[in-house]
Amino acid sequence: MSDSKKEAVNIGITLSTQLISASLTMIAVLGAFATFIIDKREIGLLYYFLIGASFLSFVASIFIGGKGIDIARKDGFEDQWNISGTKSSFNLQSVFCALGLLFFISSIFIGKEKDSEELYRITQVEKEIYSFKILDSLQQEEVKKLQEEIKLVNGQLYELKRTAVSNKTNNH
Repeated sequence: MSDSKKEAVNIGITLSTQLISASLTMIAVLGAFATFIIDKREIGLLYYFLIGASFLSFVASIFIGGKGIDIARKDGFEDQWNISGTKSSFNLQSVFCALGLLFFISSIFIGKEKDSEELYRITQVEKEIYSFKILDSLQQEEVKKLQEEIKLVNGQLYELKRTAVSNKTNNH
C-alpha cells in the first residue's frame, strides 16, 4: 500500500514539475511577445496590466509548485506518503498557470497595429503634395489678378497715349 501512495505522490510531483517547466517556457514566450507587440502595436495601460498579471501568475505557479514539491519531499522523508498534503498546492499551482495563460492570451488582442515607417513617409509626402497644390492654386489666382491688372494698366496707358496724341495734334 505504501508503494502505491508513494507512486501517487510521485505522479503529482511529476505533473507539478511539468507545470513549472511550462510556466518557465511561457515566461520566455511572454518576453518575446511583449517585445514584439510593444514594437509593432499601439498599446495602452491595459496591455501592461495583462502582461504583468500573466508574468506574476506564472511566477506564483512556479513558487507554489515548488512549495508543494517541498511538502512532498518532507513527508516522504518521514515515510508519510499522503497526497492530501500536496493536493492543495498543486491545484493552486495549476490555477495560477491557467490564469497566466488567460492573461497572456488576452494581452495578445490588445492594441492596434502601428503604421509602418514607409506608410508614415508616404502620408507625409502626400501632405506635402497637397500643400504644394494649394500653394500653386493660390499663386495661379495671384497671377490671374496680376494679368488682369496689367491689361487694365495697358488699357489706361493706351488711352493716355491716344489722348496725348490727340492733344498734340489739336495743339498744332
